[in-house]
Amino acid sequence: MPLIAAALATTLSVSAVCSWNRPGVDPYRGDPAAAVEHYQDIPAAQRKILRDKLAAGQPDDKVAIGRDAVTGAWQYEAAIRDMHFGKRRMCGSVDRSKWSATRSEPAAVYCADQHCIIVPKICGNVSRITRLTPAEPARPEQVSNPPETQEPERHPLDWATGTELGLLDSPDREDEDEDEETRLLREFSFQNNAAQWAWTGDDPVQAVPEASTWAMMLAGIGIVGAWGRRSARRTART
Repeated sequence: MPLIAAALATTLSVSAVCSWNRPGVDPYRGDPAAAVEHYQDIPAAQRKILRDKLAAGQPDDKVAIGRDAVTGAWQYEAAIRDMHFGKRRMCGSVDRSKWSATRSEPAAVYCADQHCIIVPKICGNVSRITRLTPAEPARPEQVSNPPETQEPERHPLDWATGTELGLLDSPDREDEDEDEETRLLREFSFQNNAAQWAWTGDDPVQAVPEASTWAMMLAGIGIVGAWGRRSARRTART
C-alpha cells in the first residue's frame, strides 16, 4: 500500500490552495476511478463503493454549489477540497470567494458511509466534501387533550325520579313579574268562577239545623201520616 500511494503521489502535482473562481476553465481530464484512488485515507472498501457509484452514475444527492454554501437534500460543509484539475493536478483547498452571490453550479454527490465526493457538472473536477450529520428534528410539543366528560351511569328508575328527564339539575323556577292589568284580570276571573273554588266573603253562611229541630220535624211528619190513615179508614166504613 505505501508503494501504491507513493506511485500515485509521483503522478500528481499537489497544491495547497487554488482558485476556482472560473469553473470550467481547467476541467478534469483523467479517469474518475483513478481520482478516487488518490484519496488513500478512505478505506479500500469505501473507495470501491464510490468507484462503483461513479461508474453507474448513481449519486446519493444532487446539490447546488453557491459562493457560500452547498445545498441539497442533505446538509454539507461549504468547503470543497482535494479538487482534481486537468490530468495530474490536485488542490487541497479551492477558493470561490469571487463568485457572485446568485451564482449556482449543479453537482452530484456520491457517498460511502461518511466519505463523500462531489463532481461539478460544469467541469467534472472530482473533489471531496463533508456531509454533516442531520440534526435530530425537534419533537413537537405534545398537548394533552382534556379528559372526556363521562355521562353518569343511568339507573333503571331514573325516569321515575326525574333524573333521566333532567329535572334534578334544572334551575329553579323564577316568579314572573305580574303587571297591574294581568292581576286585575286574574281577580275578575276568580270572582266570576268562585263557585268552583268555594264561596266568597260576600255570600251569607247557611245555618245548620240543630238535632232537636230534626226530631220535631220527624214527629210532625209521623202525626200527619197517622191522621191521613185514620181519615182513609172512616171513608171506607161509610
